[in-house]
Amino acid sequence: MARVIVDAQAARAIGKGAMIVFKKGVVRTEGQFEPGDIVEVYTRGGKFLGKGFVNPNSNIMIRLVTKDRDTEINKELFRERIRKANEYRKKVLGYDRAYRMVYGEADYLPGLIVDRFNEIASLQISSVGMERFKLDLAEAIMEAEPEIETVFEKNTGRSRRREGLPEIERVLLGKEKYRTVIEEGKAKFIVDMRGQKTGFFLDQRENRIALEKYVKPGMRVLDVFTYTGGFAIHAAVAGADEVVAVDKSPWAINMVKENAKLNGVEDRMKYVVGSAFPVMEEMIKRGEKFDIVILDPPAFVQHEKDLKRGLRAYFNVNYAGLQLVKEGGILVTASCSQHVDMQTFKDMVIAAAAKAGKFLRLLEPYRTQAPDHPILMASKDTEYLKALFLYVEDMK
Repeated sequence: MARVIVDAQAARAIGKGAMIVFKKGVVRTEGQFEPGDIVEVYTRGGKFLGKGFVNPNSNIMIRLVTKDRDTEINKELFRERIRKANEYRKKVLGYDRAYRMVYGEADYLPGLIVDRFNEIASLQISSVGMERFKLDLAEAIMEAEPEIETVFEKNTGRSRRREGLPEIERVLLGKEKYRTVIEEGKAKFIVDMRGQKTGFFLDQRENRIALEKYVKPGMRVLDVFTYTGGFAIHAAVAGADEVVAVDKSPWAINMVKENAKLNGVEDRMKYVVGSAFPVMEEMIKRGEKFDIVILDPPAFVQHEKDLKRGLRAYFNVNYAGLQLVKEGGILVTASCSQHVDMQTFKDMVIAAAAKAGKFLRLLEPYRTQAPDHPILMASKDTEYLKALFLYVEDMK
């Protein structure tokens, strides 16, 4: 088996529990291999660190699967790990019908994401090595959770392209089914496999449910980057008089309308199809104000080199959002960029508030992704979502 020798920094990270090795941490390679092959990883001094999938064409060159030299990387190993991941969600976390079943490195299944929506599982692979086991993985998912009747391959996006993998959307195994309805707190949502990512953003679940306790009758709520209406529907169901949902995608706004009808709140919803920045600027010009403003944008920082530009985008959207919050109102703001840590995110929001002339009070503990997206303590890459619930007052 081919070997990859890594530097001291990468070796220390692996020793603490990290499951990926970036290309910059590789000192040299020994032997021949192709993208997706299994290789062994060693220190310069010859100490065995683990083995996993290699892709010399990717910035993440190695995705470790095991740190045990004798463990075979095969479909039986993946079957057992998928079973354990599903059991953790159900028995430890108490999830039932809609949850992230597998979260990559955090479940020792690098490059694999699985979301369960009732009888449909959405599978997303971002590793050349894991791609080779695709059908085995689908079978293991159905075996781990017998209620699942369909495994939908949702293999699209930047992570696939970075690995040199083709983009594919199709039913991989089981019945031809694309839609289902899930329950979340007091709300219900249609999940359509033909949407973005894995079909629905489960990572904000607890944050959306937390919003409900702050919504009171008579309130006016703005949900920017609404997608299929996650926060907006929760606000309407919780009793807001008017909820304005903004998204640039006509498809997404149509889904919000469907979800509003499903929850019986169509009479309290308004919809805007348009890009967030010009829509918010126009609202500011008109002097519009809201009791609650929710900002849940896409990742503005995809790579470390984009940090400065991405933080500027976060600053601009939060500055606009703060201008739209009433005195004594609430701002809910989030970032799903893994390269922006919580302290950096807080500092950006504080700067935006200063420019907008606002004082901010923290309403909730610092919030992150739902626990079915587990954070591996030794791996920064598994912690990406940050959310702040803030009480907004004018500086006087």
